Amino acid sequence: MKRLSAVLIILTLLCVACGKTAQTSTDTSTVTASVTGVTATSTAAATAAPETEALSDPTDDSKVTAGDFSLTSDAGEITPDGTVYTITAAGDYTLSGALPDGQIVVDAGEDDEIKLIFDNASVSCGFGAPILIKNAAEVTVKAEKDSYNTVTDLRAGSADGVEEDAAIYSTCDLKLSGSGTLIVETAFDNGVKSKDDLSVKNLTLKVTAAGNALKGNDSVTVKSGNLILISTASDGVKTENSDVSSKGKQRGTVTISGGQVDIYAACDGISAAYNVEISEEETCTVNIRTASYADSANTASGTETYLIVPTSLYSETADYYAYLYNDDDTAGVWVQCAFESMVYSGRTAAYYGLKFRVPDGYRNILIHIVPKGTQPDGENFSAATTGETLNTAMNGYLITSISGGVISGDWVQLNTGNGNSNKTTFSSKGVKAENEIIVDGGSITIFAMDDGLHANSGTSLENGETGVGNITLNGGAVTVTAADDGMHADGSLTINDGTVNVVESHEGLEANLITQNGGTVYVYGDDDGLNACKGAATPMITINGGYAEIRTPSGDTDAIDSNGSFLMTGGTVLVLGGAQMGGMAGSVDTDGTVTVTGGTIVALGGICQLPQSGSVNTYVSNGTGFSAGEYRITDAGGNTIFSFTLSGSYSSCWIASDAFELNSSYAVEKDGAAFLSWTQSSATEGSSGNFGFGGFGGHGRR
Repeated sequence: MKRLSAVLIILTLLCVACGKTAQTSTDTSTVTASVTGVTATSTAAATAAPETEALSDPTDDSKVTAGDFSLTSDAGEITPDGTVYTITAAGDYTLSGALPDGQIVVDAGEDDEIKLIFDNASVSCGFGAPILIKNAAEVTVKAEKDSYNTVTDLRAGSADGVEEDAAIYSTCDLKLSGSGTLIVETAFDNGVKSKDDLSVKNLTLKVTAAGNALKGNDSVTVKSGNLILISTASDGVKTENSDVSSKGKQRGTVTISGGQVDIYAACDGISAAYNVEISEEETCTVNIRTASYADSANTASGTETYLIVPTSLYSETADYYAYLYNDDDTAGVWVQCAFESMVYSGRTAAYYGLKFRVPDGYRNILIHIVPKGTQPDGENFSAATTGETLNTAMNGYLITSISGGVISGDWVQLNTGNGNSNKTTFSSKGVKAENEIIVDGGSITIFAMDDGLHANSGTSLENGETGVGNITLNGGAVTVTAADDGMHADGSLTINDGTVNVVESHEGLEANLITQNGGTVYVYGDDDGLNACKGAATPMITINGGYAEIRTPSGDTDAIDSNGSFLMTGGTVLVLGGAQMGGMAGSVDTDGTVTVTGGTIVALGGICQLPQSGSVNTYVSNGTGFSAGEYRITDAGGNTIFSFTLSGSYSSCWIASDAFELNSSYAVEKDGAAFLSWTQSSATEGSSGNFGFGGFGGHGRR
């Protein structure tokens, strides 16, 4: 097993200032397999994943209105002031025509509900948010049937410190609806933002933004419609709060239950402060492309850096900020250091890893600790560094002491260990949640230059709890092409039903606890296929049902790798491990035990371990080469127990099945001819001696 020193980030502390080193411890093949009448087919890693048809771009400049602007209402109140129109009372308001360099402002009563009906309207503004909702109970922006509407934010410069930082900005609940088309564009910051809840229904919507395309501080909900969401320098969809409202509602969840949502994001496709929940109340399709996969997005600028805080010095009631500045008198920028992962020393979490991005063009840095929820102003800190030059050769700053309000520390290097060096240095995950990701239905296709799906644990949520870091699949179909992990859960990854197809990845499925109770799983990982890494519980991979097909290429790879144990009680598993026998390649490799009490597993590749005593009967064929062809495992009566087709080569196998009975005969046919045969005269039959041990275990990462 690979003995790595960290669960989420391997930290090698190279203390530059003191000159000390402190070490923390912490062939692809196309396969068709069938069993008991069920046939499953996979072309993962052999061909590119079938891509869901993208939505057609609804942008049509010929439809942009050039007529005189009109804002009418039969009930509400409108106060015009040049090109600024202020709405002060409840009612329905209809917009039509072109409003160049103008603004619609809603400043109504706390209980007022307002509907802005866009009927071939065009609003642009260079001095503020084109649609600015200052006060109301709830505002609906509706695109009238068959209408074409645009909202364009023309502001230039930096959005830092600007409160009204979106083309459509709302301080209250905001609903986007209608059967027309709405095009939102901004190079300033966010596309559509609500400080409360944001929802979309029925609408044909395209948002192109430098910041988040859609941001609802409390929640984002998509019920139906056709959405193209483009973020050229940030996340596609984002929530920010994770507290509980006065009415007991948990905030921070992104919910998609219908329609088609195509996301192109420089950073994360979906980033939720609490949960991401995807279901299929209506036909639901979600397509996500991040970083270089997102053709319409640029990569985020700046350098990913970590503030590393010892657990003994970390405060749950504080926020941590970096202030980046230069030697001249120009103002610098404040960047919040957000919790990303725990950093382990040996087997104990010893540090908090807080990630932030250093914008390009800055030379110096200050670290400030302020009361939680407080924006730093340079004077309201409880502790701070004295300021120093950025060490661009290092990617982390370790706080070594806090005394008398002064922070002392050293620049260090965070080593990401066996992670994929091809992934982005910034977070560009397909779907990320600080608590849980739950998929109940729908079709989800992800192309990510980072993890496909990622759930964090250890995050201090505003509701007083700690993020659990779980991913649960209860239905639907998830297809992932990822530069790093296909799915990564800091806590548990549970598949109850549905289909998972990890076409490309570094680690296919990685979690502290991996459990498959049903469904169909295809995984290709160029390091490990399934990896149970260290975490809050003893690592475990458990297969209770369903079908799983796990593949890795030749080399230092393990198809199934657990830093704890592997248990199979039912279902069917086809393992295609390292193509060369022994050495650094393995089919099933654990730090603990391999136990099979039910179902059928065929493990091809280097033999690392065999099922322990108490398992079902096992057949081992050490050194027997399996080349391309059709294979069938049969009993003495010629009945098929399991069949599969290979297009690659594998060097050994072991087969464990609850269909194997003592003193009964079994055979493996290849292309209809005899290939292997044996009588199961003992619990473990065949040539099992002197097999090479493959792999050195798994690793964890953020």
